[in-house]
Amino acid sequence: MVKELKKKVKGYIACDASDRTDYFLREAFKGEVSDKEIRFPKELGAVHPFNFEGAEEIYKNVGIIGGAIDKYVDSIVGDFTVKTNTKKEKENDNVQAIIDAFVKDSELSVNLRPWIREALSKGNGFMELDLKESKVRPLNANNIFIKRNVKGKVLKYNQWKGKMQNFKPSSSKVIPFEPHQIAHLPTNQIAEDAYGLGFIAPNMKQIDLLVGNEIDLHKLISRKAGAPIHVKVGAEGESVQPEDIDDFKSKLQFMQSRTEWVTDGNIKMDFIDFKDVGKNFTDTINHDVQMILFGIQIPAVLMGMDNIPEGLAKVQLEAFQRKIRAIQEAIEVIIEQQIFKPLLVANGFDAEVEFIWNLPGEDEINNRVQQIKDLLGGMIQIDENLRRMLQLELARNLNIENAEDYLRQPEVGLDDQMDEEKKQLELDAQKDTKPENPERKKEESIAQPEVPRAKPAANQKAKLHMKGCGCGQQLTESMSGDMTIKEWVNLQEAKGLNYKDYTANILSRLRTDQFDSLKAISEADISNGLLETQEVEKLRIILKNGFKKNQTIKQIENEIKDNLMLRDRLNDGKVVASANNRPNSIARTETVRLANMGILDTYNENDIKKVRFLAALSDRTCPICEELNAQVYNINEANGVIPVHVACRCTWTPVVE
Repeated sequence: MVKELKKKVKGYIACDASDRTDYFLREAFKGEVSDKEIRFPKELGAVHPFNFEGAEEIYKNVGIIGGAIDKYVDSIVGDFTVKTNTKKEKENDNVQAIIDAFVKDSELSVNLRPWIREALSKGNGFMELDLKESKVRPLNANNIFIKRNVKGKVLKYNQWKGKMQNFKPSSSKVIPFEPHQIAHLPTNQIAEDAYGLGFIAPNMKQIDLLVGNEIDLHKLISRKAGAPIHVKVGAEGESVQPEDIDDFKSKLQFMQSRTEWVTDGNIKMDFIDFKDVGKNFTDTINHDVQMILFGIQIPAVLMGMDNIPEGLAKVQLEAFQRKIRAIQEAIEVIIEQQIFKPLLVANGFDAEVEFIWNLPGEDEINNRVQQIKDLLGGMIQIDENLRRMLQLELARNLNIENAEDYLRQPEVGLDDQMDEEKKQLELDAQKDTKPENPERKKEESIAQPEVPRAKPAANQKAKLHMKGCGCGQQLTESMSGDMTIKEWVNLQEAKGLNYKDYTANILSRLRTDQFDSLKAISEADISNGLLETQEVEKLRIILKNGFKKNQTIKQIENEIKDNLMLRDRLNDGKVVASANNRPNSIARTETVRLANMGILDTYNENDIKKVRFLAALSDRTCPICEELNAQVYNINEANGVIPVHVACRCTWTPVVE
């Protein structure tokens, strides 16, 4: 029992945790329903809201209705997939296997069509479920009755195939079903009603008018086709003997296509002219057809009526697609909650199940792809999370496999965080008063003339990355460890630019960079020491914090060592970098690589066309970097040149022309 409530504060009831749980769990629906039950026998349940058998006959015998219902079914039903997700990742494969086996064994894709057809034509589709044996089958709604309590809860479904006057409570013809044994799909359901109305019942009067007018028109046409003849016997004003009329009537009864007549002037023969009576019938029938199509909400163009203006046809088709999607969503919920969820519970799993219909048509996909491209490449500024969502959707529409593994996922609070980062960068730039490193001062004083020598060819560039040049040792570990990122990457602040300008572009590059030289794309890569996706994402966060806070190389190295699971780096089975040394080399190399990408982006934004290679000159500079020093590159050729090797400290300076 709920304890006595002690006080009420600002409209809220105050009670302790145990009281709250007890109180709210006792809440239930208070509203009641009033089903009109079958007077006799009452045991069956609520009376059908209309004649289901009549709706079935209309579907079978009225072509336009059968065609419209089938058009809906064809548009709704297609290929589908079922995705599962459990709280325990190890169980996902087992759960998915259970669902896939059930879909196959029950022939669910085949049984969906008659189930949905019943729901659309009669307002109610009933699917019998045998989850233990992985079987389902649609039942004829004509014979199914719903029994509910006053709160609207379904107590049971009853099937009765006999005549009502022959009903007996103990009759073996009554077959009861427990609620979990039936999946009930209602359509066009009015609130509180046990049954749906479907598409035929609301249009019944209009259908009757259409059928009646069709019958009358065909009677008229058959009479016109027989060419009725009116014969006048005798002269006007003169009486004619009845036997003369009967004699001519008997001759007409045996008239055939080869019969010819020769008469005197007292006999006149004419065809009866119905004039525009047939046209009036046709106009009325066309009106009836349009009213039915409006009632069923199906575009006239889909039913072969080609006199529809193009603009109106497009609007109708778009509305039809929205209607189809609404029905699909309702079906998805029924399948997930009444079929798949009980199936998994029966097998001891607590999992989320998502039933997904087939992909949209090619035109719809192409239109959506174009919309996404316009948003991503347009002038409108969009938030980072929206950009990520659009990129993921674009990849799915283009059927790019495993796109989620390579594209960044939206993150809660990311956009607010990025705004804060931008503000923090501005503050950091103002507070950046750290004394300059003496070595950097010495390097800045060295003149850097443009040297007209050849740039390295492709094969020469390949040699720059070869192991053994010794450049990784041009600074001792202690010296490099104490350097901040700004000092380590030898960042030269060009005129009009500062660390804040560079850092914004570096962080932008960092958010989208794929870390191709570190990231594994196969099991073999993982065995050789490359990083799995989650490890790359951890590294991304570590470097982001490093650039934002201008951390030292040693701080970044420690973060890598503490948070990443690094293995020995192998090449052809030989260790080329030990796990112990990799945090240092990754920290030193990746900061330089990302920094130079951001530097080039900054120069590009400021319309700088050429850049000069600037080596960190000292007695420890390697011969390769020393040879490249002062060489000028077109800015579009500079990408990927730096870092030249592991732990490279070279950078780019602008060439102002």
